[in-house]
Amino acid sequence: MITIHKTDDKCTVYQNERKIGGLTLYNNPHHIKNCYVKLDMDCLNTDISAELFDKLIQIVHRPLQVMTSSANTSLTRFLTAGGFLCRRKCYEIEAGAKDYIGGNTHMRPEYCTPGEPYYRQSCRIMFDYYVCTHEAINPWTADYSSFCKNMPCEVVYAKQHGNIAALAFVEDNEISYVCGTDRHFFTEFAKCLAATMLAKHETLCFESDDCDWAAMTLKSLFINQDEISFDTYVLER
Repeated sequence: MITIHKTDDKCTVYQNERKIGGLTLYNNPHHIKNCYVKLDMDCLNTDISAELFDKLIQIVHRPLQVMTSSANTSLTRFLTAGGFLCRRKCYEIEAGAKDYIGGNTHMRPEYCTPGEPYYRQSCRIMFDYYVCTHEAINPWTADYSSFCKNMPCEVVYAKQHGNIAALAFVEDNEISYVCGTDRHFFTEFAKCLAATMLAKHETLCFESDDCDWAAMTLKSLFINQDEISFDTYVLER
C-alpha cells in the first residue's frame, strides 16, 4: 500500500509504512495547468507506479508533468507504467556548416529590432504560434506582455504577399524561436536563416520540439545530431 505525506512542496512516499522516496512539486507561472513533479525514489518499481500517481493526482487535483532525458529509460518506464504519456520531445541542436544539408536558396532575409512596427508584429505572430503549438501539452496561461518581456532583440524575417510569413528571434548564434504560416515558404526561409547565421558564426544552436513543425523543419536541415531528447510526460485523469 502506497501512502504520500505532503508538506508544502515536498512529498514523502511510503510503501507499507516504509519510506521509499520523495517527490518535489513545483509550478511554472507561465503554464499553471499542470503540476510539475521531480522524483527522488529509492527504486523505480513499475508495480507501484499506477497507485503512486493516482494518489498524487488526488492530492494536487491537477494533471502531472515530469520532464526527463529520453536516455533515462528506467524513469520513462516507471512513468509509462503509471499512465503517463510522452507529449513532447525536445532536441538540442548545435551544428556547423559541415552539418548543413539544406542546399541553397535565393531568399534574402530582413531584420527588425524593438521599437519597430515589424518587431511588434513579429512578437504577436510568434505568441499566437507558441500558444497554438503548446496547447495540447501545457497551455500558456500568462498574459501577452509576459511572453514578450524576455524575447531576443533581433528578428530575422521574410515576407510573402507583403506580410511576414516566416520569422526567427535570434541572439548571437542561438535561434531562440521560429515560426511560419506556410510550410514550403518556411523551408526556404529556414535555409536562408541557416546560411545567414553560419556566415556570422562557426556554429549555431537551437531547440526543436516535435510539437513545433517549424523548429522540426529547421532541424531537418542538419545531420550528425544527437537523437537523445528531453521529454515531457503528462498524466491526466
